[in-house]
Amino acid sequence: MAYYPLLIQMDGLPCLIAGGGAIALHKAQVLLAQGARVTVAAPELLPELEALPVTVRRRKVTAEDTEGMALAVDATGDPAAEEMLERACADRGILYDSACRVSAGTVIFPAVFRRGKTVVAVSSQGASPAASAWLRDTLKAHVPEKMDEILEQMAALRPLSRQELPEQADRRQFLHRCLDAMLQRGGPLEQQEICATLDKIRVGNIDADKQEEKREKENT
Repeated sequence: MAYYPLLIQMDGLPCLIAGGGAIALHKAQVLLAQGARVTVAAPELLPELEALPVTVRRRKVTAEDTEGMALAVDATGDPAAEEMLERACADRGILYDSACRVSAGTVIFPAVFRRGKTVVAVSSQGASPAASAWLRDTLKAHVPEKMDEILEQMAALRPLSRQELPEQADRRQFLHRCLDAMLQRGGPLEQQEICATLDKIRVGNIDADKQEEKREKENT
């Protein structure tokens, strides 16, 4: 099964978790942190799970529990419940995550870290959550603490590049040079540095034009 990563607006999204154990607790914490509205269906719940701001249905999960949900998560450890939820979600067009059998689900919870507006998600498609977490942490070490400030400046530089540089190739070069400099520094550039980068590209173009004129004269 092929999975494609998407960022989903979770705020207010109704989500069902079947199960009341440690896996259900983790899934609920993840979903609640993103603003989802979580309902938990299970005969028994861990005290930590019951203490969360979730709606509790203290019984075994049923197919009807998926009604009105955008996402259902199976954390029951019960093959019969898993099969029932998978079928119910397929019938209703609901996203489904199986904590026990990844291949049964239509979505996977990735290993995630956030730094301001930057979101990095890594998945091994269930092969090794530990490997996904390692890769996430490795990538995290290379994202500057001031990444939001870098992104804000990059957004401001795009209209500037269109104003100052008529050629698309020059605009691309300017933006890439600025981004490289910011990432090396770990923060945004000073105004004089931005102007200097613009000047270097302009001078490079002037030199290229002069060389072209020289070649044309030599060929005539």
